[in-house]
Amino acid sequence: MKNLILCLVVAALLPLGFALLGGARALGAHIWWDVQTILIGIPIGLALGYVASWLPFRRSKGTLVFLILLAIGFGLAKYGQITFASSYGEDAFAGAAWYFGWIATGAFTTATLFTALRR
Repeated sequence: MKNLILCLVVAALLPLGFALLGGARALGAHIWWDVQTILIGIPIGLALGYVASWLPFRRSKGTLVFLILLAIGFGLAKYGQITFASSYGEDAFAGAAWYFGWIATGAFTTATLFTALRR
């Protein structure tokens, strides 16, 4: 039980600390919602990581799956950022992709950390 709580706390605080220190902004998150998107993604990632830690396949495969999903989410965020900026803020789909890509990045970062720590 202590291990589970420690994994939950560490997996939640690392992405949050990274965002609070400006890491998400440095990687391309918007300055108005760089911390907000990570805060939205953390509980989603904890739930995904917890469910994945109880699946019958090995946890290392779950970590690998979440790493791949993290790369896809970050790629979506970067695509949205570049497309939104090049359209001078006119492309609503690109703005949504940018925003939800950062939520996915926060969620899958948390899920990756949780499954890696639960090993």
